[in-house]
Parts: sequence; C-alpha cells; structure tokens
Amino acid sequence: MFLLLVVVVVFCVALYWLGALPFNAGVIESRETVFQVAAFKPFAQGDYDGDVTFAALAEHGDFGLGTLNGLDGEMVALGGVFYQVAVDGVPREIASAEKTPFALVTFFEADQTIHVDGAMNYSELTAYIDQNISPEDALYAIKVHGVYDYAKTRSVPVQTEPYPPLTEVIENQTVFTVSNVAGTTAGFRLPSYMAEINVEGYHFHFIADDELSGGHLLDCIVRNATIEIDYTYNYELVLQDNP
Repeated sequence: MFLLLVVVVVFCVALYWLGALPFNAGVIESRETVFQVAAFKPFAQGDYDGDVTFAALAEHGDFGLGTLNGLDGEMVALGGVFYQVAVDGVPREIASAEKTPFALVTFFEADQTIHVDGAMNYSELTAYIDQNISPEDALYAIKVHGVYDYAKTRSVPVQTEPYPPLTEVIENQTVFTVSNVAGTTAGFRLPSYMAEINVEGYHFHFIADDELSGGHLLDCIVRNATIEIDYTYNYELVLQDNP
C-alpha cells in the first residue's frame, strides 16, 4: 500500500510539472493574457488617477505600455523593468509603489520571430506585420528591435485637476527626434472589436538601448529589425475604482 501511494504521488508531481493537472492551468493562462488597467474611453476623457501600483501591475506582465498618475508621461515595460519617459524625453525606472491609471501588459513570450535586413518606415513596418500574422481577431504583443535611422516620439506633461480630455493634452505634447540609435519598439496590435475599450490597431512605445531616449512612437525608419510577435487570446480588464 505504501509503495502504491508513493507511485501515485510521484505520478501526480510529474503531471504537475508537465502542466497536465488543472491546478497548473491557471498559471499558464495568466501568462498568456493581455491585462489592461482601465477602459480607454473614460481614461481618455480625463480619468487620470490610478489605484494600481506598478508592483501589482508586474504580477500581470513584464512587457507593455501605459502612463503614470496624472497622465505623467509615457510608460514602457521591457523584461520586467518599467520605465517612464517624461517631457524631458529621458527614461527613468519607475518605483514599485507608483501608480498607473492606464496600462496594457503581458508576459512576453514570442510565438513568431522575423528578421528584416532592409529599412522600413512606420507604415511599411505595420503593413509588413499585417502580412505575416493570422488571424485578424487575435491580440498581438509586438517587439521590434533594430537600428532606428530615425525615430519620432512624444511625451505629455503631468496634468492637474480638473483633468482635460486626452485630445487637449496631446495638443501640448513634447515631440522628440533621434537618429541612428539601437532600440526597441514595444506595443500591441488590437482588433477592431476592441475599439470601445482600447485603441484599435497599433499602439507602440519606444526606448533606446542606451536608455537615453524614448516615448510614444509617432514615426520611424528601422533597419536590421528583429520582429517578435506574441499571439494572445486571453484578455482581462480591470476597471478603475472611480465613479
């Protein structure tokens, strides 16, 4: 009887590590989920006070984008490190206790990798990605590392109450341009049916390898690019606790 019990325990442990038991499924699924803080529409109307810390956000992803409380610049996450790009254009690491009113993250694990030697501008890059993905209705986390002959980015200043809508804030955005820098574009391609809760299509943030420049990517020319794509079919939205 004791020998039989030992065999059963060993068998169950083996199944656990192989991912065959149900209690492992939640762990796997959580890593294959795009996690969003706040619906985009109320956020864009001026809901810039967040109650999710970056420590809590890191439990749901190591890759993504967003902003900080008060719409204080642009956030980009790579490899589990969260950076803020404020209006000075220089990335800094975000402290775990700081909070976000809007973010989109996942645990990035590439399902597809493409190398492109030639140069592509922003429109050519997104069109090329469109040609190499399927189906249209999936969620895609996308990482593009290469040499950026040109990158045009932006950041926005921190806002004070009463908060203006995002469209007004962008009118006062600060725009940066850099040339001949190695860096990474990080972001998502979301399907059209998500237009009411996020931004349909492509949304990218950029950070240079030397961590001296970055922001919301507006335009670029990239060459010698490695394009990594993470296909995701699970999505979780956490609404802000704000009437």
